[in-house]
Amino acid sequence: MTQTSSNIYQCLQTNPCGVLILDQAGCISWLNPALEAMLALKSDQLVGQNREKFPFTTHRGLFKGSGLMHLFGPGVEQERWLLCTVAESQDLDPTIHTLKYFQDVTEQVQLREENQRLQKQVEELAITDELTGLANRQSLTRALNAQVARSRRYQNPLSLAVISLVDSETDEPLPNEAILAISRYLRDRLRWVDLIARWDHNQFITILPETSLQDGKELMDKVLAEFADLSWPEQFNPGNLSLQFGLAEWHKGQDARLLMKQAFVNLYEGETEATPS
Repeated sequence: MTQTSSNIYQCLQTNPCGVLILDQAGCISWLNPALEAMLALKSDQLVGQNREKFPFTTHRGLFKGSGLMHLFGPGVEQERWLLCTVAESQDLDPTIHTLKYFQDVTEQVQLREENQRLQKQVEELAITDELTGLANRQSLTRALNAQVARSRRYQNPLSLAVISLVDSETDEPLPNEAILAISRYLRDRLRWVDLIARWDHNQFITILPETSLQDGKELMDKVLAEFADLSWPEQFNPGNLSLQFGLAEWHKGQDARLLMKQAFVNLYEGETEATPS
């Protein structure tokens, strides 16, 4: 070994990163103590091994290119994530064909996964729509399941209304001003026992507890009748906006999904609507 080679290997020996050297045949020719610790394997178990006959299936990522290497499975004492960077030797030493550097990024990956899990929990626990302050989909779904269970147990009437704000002249999303105006309008005219939620950009769903189909229709007819008097924000032209609803009543044997499906079917049949004056 030349003096240059000796200096290179001495530097790599004490490198805090894991270092792996492959020869021209693609066989492992050397690794430093830091990588031995990361892999929980000794140098003499790896030196001379190649991809084709490598005995440690959980460590085959050693022969892959740059990127994350996930160590897990039988024979792995501790699950780890290693970030690999590949560098060519640039003819510094004839015994070195490929240099691979490994950093243990297990903690960073676990923190990222934990953050993603917590973010998902926060989204699931959120109960209000960000724009309108009304209940959101998750909140509505939980409440509707509870109301259906209550009606199933006590045979109480329960109705569901799907309300849609529609512009007959365009398919473009309605501006936030219109969504806010209609959300306030609906909140002011529905009963305190009713739960109203924003379901889609321009659609709202209202749970009507202790309400038969006929009573629900009377309530929705009143909402539609007063829609013409809605005060819109300044510089906003309601144009060809109309308010439509579909109403369904819970029946024995239905779950929340079927009740909602029937309300949407009745909405798309489109028999009941009102337009601003």
